Amino acid sequence: MGLSVALTDTCDVVLVGPAGSGRGTWNIRAGGFMEAEAAVSHTECGGRPEGDFALVALKAYDVSSAADAVSRCCDRIVCFTNGMGLEKEFGAGLWARVEPAVLSLGFLVDDRREVTVSPGEVIVSEGGEAARLFRDIRLPVREVDNIETYRWAKWLVNSAINPLGALTGLRNNELRDAELSGVVDGMVSELKAIIPDDLRPDATDIAGSMLDMLLSESDNRCSMLQDLQAGKRTEIDYLTGLAADSPEKAPLAATVTALVRARERRSSS
Repeated sequence: MGLSVALTDTCDVVLVGPAGSGRGTWNIRAGGFMEAEAAVSHTECGGRPEGDFALVALKAYDVSSAADAVSRCCDRIVCFTNGMGLEKEFGAGLWARVEPAVLSLGFLVDDRREVTVSPGEVIVSEGGEAARLFRDIRLPVREVDNIETYRWAKWLVNSAINPLGALTGLRNNELRDAELSGVVDGMVSELKAIIPDDLRPDATDIAGSMLDMLLSESDNRCSMLQDLQAGKRTEIDYLTGLAADSPEKAPLAATVTALVRARERRSSS
């Protein structure tokens, strides 16, 4: 919802929601880091809107069910979905048409079609299609020549702090005051070993800068907490769970992942 509001200044936007979410015009208000209001066309996933771009910001586990519909909407696909392993969810053929991008902003959505935006950037590939699409929007945009490094950096950040925010109910900038900095550092130390060797040094440095900003300035509550509160599945398997498969190498990550999965089972029941 936040991105749809940001894009209305430069292009026509159709927001696509799940079946039963309704069709028509939604008046959406954004506050916090981006103060704006816009009327956005809304349709359901069976409506097959056509356009120049499809922006995918789904939960990682929902990508596979939407991939076919996305592929028929348009040729150019920009994906903001968190987590790694998305190639499998899209399928090899469609993934070749996907341009990954990264959001370091946070979006907290409530039931009144309002979204609170926390500080950050839209990070896109230099000279890519997404850079052209987002160039004049009202959010900060950074063009980089190594989007995979930033994807891994965002994965590292999300994997380290999102489960802690989900388990404690704390905002990002409350984790340090709760004396959880040592846990965050321990998670980062274990998780960075998952990053490919050639990307690890830069991705770890970028993640460090992101973490400093989030832990000091961002009052966002992570989407993983929102999922648990709503009794929904989380994206833990695409984040911290990648390291938890080797508990002898990542005991802290394995423990935190197990706690989130336990909360998932409890919330869904």
